[in-house]
Amino acid sequence: MIRRVLLTAFVTLLGASCAMKSDVADLESTLQAQMQADRAQRDSLMTEIRQLRSVLLDSLSVQQRRDISGRVDLQRQIEDLAIAVTQLTALTGETQRQLAVLQDSGSGMPGAGGEVLADSSGGDSPLAAGAGGEPQALYEAALRQFRRGSYETARAGLVQFLEQYPSHELAPDAQYFVAETYAEAGNAEQALVEYARVLELYPNSRRAPTALYKSGLIELQRGNVDDARTFFQRVVQGYPDSDESDLAERELSRLRN
Repeated sequence: MIRRVLLTAFVTLLGASCAMKSDVADLESTLQAQMQADRAQRDSLMTEIRQLRSVLLDSLSVQQRRDISGRVDLQRQIEDLAIAVTQLTALTGETQRQLAVLQDSGSGMPGAGGEVLADSSGGDSPLAAGAGGEPQALYEAALRQFRRGSYETARAGLVQFLEQYPSHELAPDAQYFVAETYAEAGNAEQALVEYARVLELYPNSRRAPTALYKSGLIELQRGNVDDARTFFQRVVQGYPDSDESDLAERELSRLRN
């Protein structure tokens, strides 16, 4: 009888032990499945974070490029304005001198108030503005046409300026704006040709790195990444102290990524 009781108890304990091992195994399996699910969720979140970080960095880089490009354009405009003021001052003095000569010689045509009337046939065209041997007047008149969006008229005046005054201090600017007239008009091929002439004729001018950088942007817009990279590298290597060098370096960094 005692043996039977002991045997029954042993069998009961053995069954309970097996049940506990099975429960433990089930629990371990559940925990492992949960850990794998947690790991998968964590990896997914990390991937989303990396993608968001990349988007934010790209947005920041684009904004920085725009800011720097805007500062460069503003600086160019300020420089052009300073040149215009200097030239206007010189032209004013020259005009007063010519008026004095005309009045002394009796060649002037006085108006109702005694002032000398200007020739109405001259208008505001580049050719008329350049009459009388004034290179600054011709350049400024052409530049005014460019700013108004009259690119063909501006180009005619700039080409005339370069033909008459190829060694003038404003010749690099004139050649640069010839290229700009084509770029603004959407003629990328001819714009590249004219930018190249800036480098060929005036490699040491302040317009040289700008011409290289603008050429790189045109090639980039056309999908010619290798050609664009070459232009940007030429800016960085040939003109490391220029404002365009920073812009070109940023473009190269973006292309490497």
